Amino acid sequence: MGCGASSEAGLGVANPTAAPAASKPATDGFMTDLLEFLFKAVTDEDFIENLFQNLGSSDNPSTEVEKLLKAVISIIETVASTTPPKHKMSEFLLGCLVAFLCHLTVKFKGPEKTLQLATLQEAGYHLDAKWADAVYDKDKCADPRVALAESLSKQPFAITIKPEDIVHFRPTSSLAKPAVALALDHSRQLILVVVRGTANFKDMLTDAAGAAREWCGGYAHEMVSTGAKAIFEELRSQILDLKKANPAYAVRTVGHSLGGGTAGCLALLMHRDEEFAKAVYGDVTIPAKKAKGRYMITSVGFGSAAVLSRDLTEEVHPYVTTVVHDSDLVPRLCLQNISDLVVTADVLVDVFKAVAKALGSLIAGETPEGMNDFEAIGMLAKAATDPAGLLREMLQEQAEAGIQDAVAATLSRQDPKRLYAPGRLVLLTRPESSSAAASRAYSIAKGSMATEASELLLRGSMLRDHSMEVYVHVCCTGEVHPGELTKVAAAS
Repeated sequence: MGCGASSEAGLGVANPTAAPAASKPATDGFMTDLLEFLFKAVTDEDFIENLFQNLGSSDNPSTEVEKLLKAVISIIETVASTTPPKHKMSEFLLGCLVAFLCHLTVKFKGPEKTLQLATLQEAGYHLDAKWADAVYDKDKCADPRVALAESLSKQPFAITIKPEDIVHFRPTSSLAKPAVALALDHSRQLILVVVRGTANFKDMLTDAAGAAREWCGGYAHEMVSTGAKAIFEELRSQILDLKKANPAYAVRTVGHSLGGGTAGCLALLMHRDEEFAKAVYGDVTIPAKKAKGRYMITSVGFGSAAVLSRDLTEEVHPYVTTVVHDSDLVPRLCLQNISDLVVTADVLVDVFKAVAKALGSLIAGETPEGMNDFEAIGMLAKAATDPAGLLREMLQEQAEAGIQDAVAATLSRQDPKRLYAPGRLVLLTRPESSSAAASRAYSIAKGSMATEASELLLRGSMLRDHSMEVYVHVCCTGEVHPGELTKVAAAS
């Protein structure tokens, strides 16, 4: 089957065995830095307050832990009016640090249907990744179409396209109207609509955590669904003209981040527009809702924002795909997940305080309150030789029960307004070790975003994993990005 159309079989199962667990222990210095921060919070009563003040005044934190905490502060602000932390923000950061510690070692259930890289590339996703990457940073170019064609011509998997085949390119964005390109990919017989993602991280957080509104019989991200409607109105007649001139061509929407979420919404709008859908499908029978079949309107997003409610993301499952790189934050970022994080971190603040009090007693050579002497003997020895290691063990043991209490308290999982990245999920899981001596091959699996895969993963790589450059590299090679190998070598 060519890339011009898609079917559920187009991403066939390569191996019926379960995929590896989609998480693993930290292998870089993030865990070390995290434990150092937590131990300082135990031994220095002013540390966490000073840290909070420094985060507020610094635009360029020096460690990964500080960068992630600063990002968390920005994220929490989006739900401050509905789910404010019960503790003051400096104490709340303690709960976030403990949550990071728990997530570094937690095993979550990932998709079980594995794929081969060749299957991914047969569907053309590596080429779609190049398009999603190439539309960035063209707003200041003298000739954006020429610049876009030049970006596509670079290795790996150089794409040769004439500037005149880029039929429309608006390289600038405005409120609820992302930058977009309309092009003909003759080699794949595709009419491509490529939507650019948000250009900076703070905007990404603000937009990706948008409110849900009623849309297409379900709920959708207010700003993204508005942007999808605006782009459809902008390009509808041009797409139909291109289809008339190229009757064998299918339509594919592509994007990264908010661009991926917008692309998924666009594909839904195109199917809901009966006149448009009939013109694109031509003699091909339009599949029934949620049915398998040959789809002439498809969408591929990379790190797509959470933009559709469960019923809508299940509706588009046959023809919309979201590719997620490991712990990428953005596809898992919605208001309900953020509210759940607030509740969990608040519970973990109390866990930390109890553990810190007990550890303080052990470091002083005393038996903590509520612990018998027999239990304390082994802990006293470790407190004298490896207090940070003991802190980690105590926090992980106590936090497990705390997180269970927090999950029981978060009923928002039943909220029909909870948003998900659209369609089926293709999860790219990096190997457990990124060392030069270890295997560099990724595990690839498919499933649905409307599962546990949509829950936040607080990992040291959750911001880096959103890089479009890394998405392109993994989709083209199936291996760890060279930049990660450099970081591992520098740390060793």
